[in-house]
Amino acid sequence: MKRTSYNTNRIFIGRLPSGVDLLESLTRIANEEEIKVGRVEVFGSVSALSLTRLNQETKFSESITVESGHDIGTLSGTISLFKRRSLPRLSGVFSDSSGNVIAGTLVLGTITLACEVLITEMTGGSLSRDFDVETGLPLWKNAFILEYPTDES
Repeated sequence: MKRTSYNTNRIFIGRLPSGVDLLESLTRIANEEEIKVGRVEVFGSVSALSLTRLNQETKFSESITVESGHDIGTLSGTISLFKRRSLPRLSGVFSDSSGNVIAGTLVLGTITLACEVLITEMTGGSLSRDFDVETGLPLWKNAFILEYPTDES
């Protein structure tokens, strides 16, 4: 099996305006800059939070919406193609003013308060997502870094 090696290309660093949808803004930047493969990191806080989490028993995503402010403990992810458009997919851990923690995958509806962003574009190969039948998640196609064992007896 041949693994694909990627190199760092352009790096974008900046601040997002307060009051904008975080995922929508990152998606817009990725498409305007034509980033097909990349990494995203976000630092700061949000005034509203929208996440999903996969219920592994039912295989369905469950939505979490919180209309109060949260600090970003960590929020990072990747950019790859989904239906020929650049799509960031980020997961994070957030805490409220009492220190309660919530985690999940970012969806539309997370509103920025004070967010700084680092986007790193990668070159060397392409990555595209498609729905994985086994998990129901949009996972990378043909991008295995380790081959799965076969059931040959």
